[in-house]
Parts: sequence; C-alpha cells; structure tokens
Amino acid sequence: MMIRIALSALLLTAGVAAAAEPTATIHELNRGPAAGETFAYDPALVRIPVGGSVRFEPTDKGHNVVPIRSLWPAGVPSVDVPFNSAATLVFDKAGVYAVQCTPHNGLGMVALIVVGKADMAEFAAKAASAPGLAPKARAKLGVLAGAADRA
Repeated sequence: MMIRIALSALLLTAGVAAAAEPTATIHELNRGPAAGETFAYDPALVRIPVGGSVRFEPTDKGHNVVPIRSLWPAGVPSVDVPFNSAATLVFDKAGVYAVQCTPHNGLGMVALIVVGKADMAEFAAKAASAPGLAPKARAKLGVLAGAADRA
C-alpha cells in the first residue's frame, strides 16, 4: 500500500535517525530494541526531507499506525495504517508528525517523524500539555523530541 499526501494530504513516520534520509523503514514490534522494552516502533524517531517517505512494516502482528490527533500538524489530513498492514507514507509538508499504535499507546508505543526543518522545542512544549496522552507516551515523546533537537 502506498499513500501520498500533498499540500492537501500528508503523512507520517517514526524512528531514530540523525540525518534526514529520503526513505526510512519503521518496524512494529512486540519487543523493542532496548532491553526490557515492549511494544515499540523501531526506530521511534526518523528524519526525512520534504517529499521523503516512511515505510511501516508489521514485523509483529497486532499493531497499527494512527496520528496523535492533538499533536498532528494543523490542516494535514489524518492517516490510518490498519492492523497488520504494511504501508509507505510520503510526506510533502515540513513538520513533526507524532503517531501511535492504538492498543499500545498507554505502553508508550509512539513515534516521531520529523520532516524537513522543525521547531522541536515548540513540539516538546505542545506534547507536554497535550490532552489525552498516557504518561508513558508523553514521556517517550519528550525523549524523542529531545533527541531530534540534538540531531
């Protein structure tokens, strides 16, 4: 499944990458890359240029990818990668895109996709007060925003 989002339609991604790559792949896992971590996107922070893409791979079953609506860029259409489905999302607008796995967001299964240049301090402040975020998800988003700001 390939999804393209232009100025009127945009998409997301998550992972950990220091430099912006034109494409990234994020795996949906039952066990994260860190010792003792469960239910994670790997990587949980990715950077891509405007026009770049992110591929979500359901490495383990039982996961989906949806936006964290209170942190989704204004005016950008929502996305929905169904459970157990692979999808490639193309991001045509700069910004920070926060995504989550619906059943595992309370366990901190969130990711950030940073597209082009973004104000990470502004995003971190918004995430710190965003309504409806589980404590583990809020904490992880703070860590990811800090890592993206340093990269």
